[in-house]
Amino acid sequence: MRCRVPLCLTAPLSAALLLTACANAPTAPGATAPAKTAASSTAPTATPTATSAAAPAAATAPPAASPSAAAAPPPGAPATTAAAAPGAARPPGATPPTAAPPSLPGPPSFATIIKDARRIDGPLTLWQKDDKVWIELAPESFNQRFLLSPKIKNGIGEAWVLGGLMAGSINGAGGPQVVEFVRVYNQVRLQVPNLEVTAKAGTPEARAVASSYSASLLGAVPVASQPHPDRKSVLIEANPLFLSDMLGIGMMLQRGLRGGYSMDRNNSVITAVRGTPAALTLETQNHFYGGGGGPQPNNPLAALLGATGGAGPRFLPDSRSMLIGLSFSLAPLPTQPMATRAADPRVGLFTTSTLDFSDDLQATPRQRVINRWRLEKKDPAAAMSEPVQPITFHIDRSVPLAYRDSVRSAILEWNKAFEKIGFQSAIAVQQQPDDAPYDTLDFGYASVRWMLNADPVFGAIGPSHVDPRTGEILDADIAFEGMTVRSARYTRSQVLAVSQAAMAQAFLNPEPALPTHQHSTWCQHAAFGSEQMGYALDVLQARGELEPDSPIAQQFVQDYVKGSIMHEVGHALGLRHNFRASRAYTESQLSDPEFTRAHGTTGSVMEYNPVNLARSGERAGMPFHTALGPYDYWAIEYAYKPLPAGTTPAAEKVELQRIAARSAEPLLAYGSDEDVAFGLDPETLQLDLGADPIAFAAKRLDIVRELFKRQETRTLPSDRDYAVLQRSIAYAVSDAWRAVGVLVRQIGGVRTLRDYPGSGRDPLQPVPVAVQRQALDLIAKTVLTTDSLALSPALQRRLAPDFLDHADGVGPPPAFSLSQQLLGLQRAVLNYLMSDAIASRMLESVGKVDRPADAFQLAELYSRLSDEVWSELGGKQPITQARRELQRDHVNRLSAAILRPAGAARVDTRGQMRVQALTLLARLDGAAKRRSGGDPDIAAHLADSANTLRLALNAPLQRQGL
Repeated sequence: MRCRVPLCLTAPLSAALLLTACANAPTAPGATAPAKTAASSTAPTATPTATSAAAPAAATAPPAASPSAAAAPPPGAPATTAAAAPGAARPPGATPPTAAPPSLPGPPSFATIIKDARRIDGPLTLWQKDDKVWIELAPESFNQRFLLSPKIKNGIGEAWVLGGLMAGSINGAGGPQVVEFVRVYNQVRLQVPNLEVTAKAGTPEARAVASSYSASLLGAVPVASQPHPDRKSVLIEANPLFLSDMLGIGMMLQRGLRGGYSMDRNNSVITAVRGTPAALTLETQNHFYGGGGGPQPNNPLAALLGATGGAGPRFLPDSRSMLIGLSFSLAPLPTQPMATRAADPRVGLFTTSTLDFSDDLQATPRQRVINRWRLEKKDPAAAMSEPVQPITFHIDRSVPLAYRDSVRSAILEWNKAFEKIGFQSAIAVQQQPDDAPYDTLDFGYASVRWMLNADPVFGAIGPSHVDPRTGEILDADIAFEGMTVRSARYTRSQVLAVSQAAMAQAFLNPEPALPTHQHSTWCQHAAFGSEQMGYALDVLQARGELEPDSPIAQQFVQDYVKGSIMHEVGHALGLRHNFRASRAYTESQLSDPEFTRAHGTTGSVMEYNPVNLARSGERAGMPFHTALGPYDYWAIEYAYKPLPAGTTPAAEKVELQRIAARSAEPLLAYGSDEDVAFGLDPETLQLDLGADPIAFAAKRLDIVRELFKRQETRTLPSDRDYAVLQRSIAYAVSDAWRAVGVLVRQIGGVRTLRDYPGSGRDPLQPVPVAVQRQALDLIAKTVLTTDSLALSPALQRRLAPDFLDHADGVGPPPAFSLSQQLLGLQRAVLNYLMSDAIASRMLESVGKVDRPADAFQLAELYSRLSDEVWSELGGKQPITQARRELQRDHVNRLSAAILRPAGAARVDTRGQMRVQALTLLARLDGAAKRRSGGDPDIAAHLADSANTLRLALNAPLQRQGL
């Protein structure tokens, strides 16, 4: 038999113990034993390694896997091999030993291991000596379930390795897990039971679930000590379990930096161990190395030239080495599970779902409960009562002094919603002292932390960790990227990276796409809010209504911080995004300062609320949304309203249905991330505002043109560079994308309401034809015309970048091409409106209206697009290069639609495209005759476009499959 030595042996183990491990290696169940094995006292019975939620935790069973199989750890786990205890019970079917060698020494005694070690008490007892930490496991500790709550304590400011971030909140990997310590022979596994699939305990269904779904293994170590003489507990070493890449940081670095980084266990260490009755916390400093390239401190040019083999980290003294701090908390699950509350699609709350196969009469085994904090009244009979335990948020000591009042105010604002359902001071706030012995990342400390990532990615985020049995929120850590408050100093590249790319995806992507888990939890409220704040400051400064360092400008920043934190606290309380809430108020209400101060600008703080700007000279309401909306009160009522003691499940269902049935009220409208991703509903949009989408888009486009015009005559002081002009234009172009996105979503749009029967509304409602025509008219006048959003040559010559940023490799190129920016917008509009997806929606909408003749028809859409794009054909005015590029794009799209096989597009779509191509070809031939002898570039353009259409129309039809 080959000797297989465990890799994660504790320090006191001697060479003799290594021999013991080889000599006592257990035999797989059903296998023939070797000729010589050790035999003495019986080893502990192995426990199941694959269980369902319904399986009894304390049940005993034969080992689920052979030790040889167990020796192969999962990715990121320590490579270990279990060693059997002397005289371990032989698995069923094994051949009895023919001889027994002399007994060899077992693991050291308990007292030997902990000699001179420090004891840390908590849900489990830890022992620490120098760089070694041991976990003491009593017999009752095995198979006890704990919530493992991992967080990134110290990051690198990029590649999503960000200090202060809950693990799993962005990339979905390495997130919170329910774990248990499972003993298999003399190996102890840190194992994740499968709680997502369950069935009633003791039933055949429970047996089927147990054999159908696997548990997961995070790591394994051998037993390090003999049992304690009195407590019968044993020690295992914690270092191999937690000084591993359990969170998949190496994969995150490879994706984000495009370089191979591996964890270096020899230079990784446990840095702190803390214990409270609620949880144990281990902090580690893990060393990752690789990437290549040598020392390159903040040298983006070297990275650009490929010196690091990829993008490379920008803010490391040496790109080959980084130290990542991690925090792991182990907390027992609540002894008394919280009462669950069923999810309802009409109210936007995060959910925990399981597959429950207990009842075949259920339409689906998937059961969903909402995520919420455990909140109970001290006096259940009182109309207003303090809670037994308030939801307490801790303001981390990293939050700058200048913003702490705004953060506190944002958190406490939510108490207004809880007061409506009978809770007084449901939410409390504590400031972490500078000398506090705890970290707000420790389990049980809901917190607001400050990040200073050089390039903000998400602005702010409010993830939480929950009890998977009930949806009870047990911990939450809000992270805020402090660089977003410097929005007014952003360069064009930073603004457009988050804005135009996001707009193209959110508004101008016609193909529906199911949102991933990442998309549904990744919040960009603060990132967009930062851009909106910078845009508002630029607009008001250009009008001469605001100085950048004035008290009003500082209040803008404070309001932005408050609104962003309110939004993230909403997430931490369990609320999802609500992108339909922007339709709550009219233009008249939005222009009223008193109304917006009291009610905000939308129906919910869970919206992505744009800054509330007015046209120059018009009355303006409050710019930022800093008040809870009616939807927020309603969502809190559904999630947290206390029900009388003794309420039956049937009565609870009736009450929850009564609350949710209010969804038809206009101020309670709800739509979330998946509605945006599908791109069908024109009311569920990000960063729109007001009940009339056409009026909103028209106003924002007017403000864009106004800002363009003001830059033409703007005088800059001699101590400032020209980058402010480029930044202002970049903001304006981004907002133009957004406004146009609102307009195109009206074409072929269908309102998708979440109503249940009895609301009096149909759940699918095509956008009225009049609204679609208004949207198309505004698109034609502001996007597809020859002089839309134009800048003078003199201004374009002054659109210089920030040359210091450019030298560092983080700024834009010196030449800012507005024509290319606008051409990109025009092409995106054509791509959207001429896509098969929009054609299909329009054709399907015909069947949803009572009179099909009243529906918005494809022929009208395609004809209008052709007329606007080729508006110069009727006369002899010049056709600029930018217009020729747009026209060529239109011709190519027509030709491609004609050449596709019949099965690749709807028949009516292809037919209409062919009609438009024939009509345009005749116009092109006529224009070429009228312009003969004119500009040779225009003549070549007209001839080439006509030839492309003629070839497409005359091409033989390609059949599918040939």
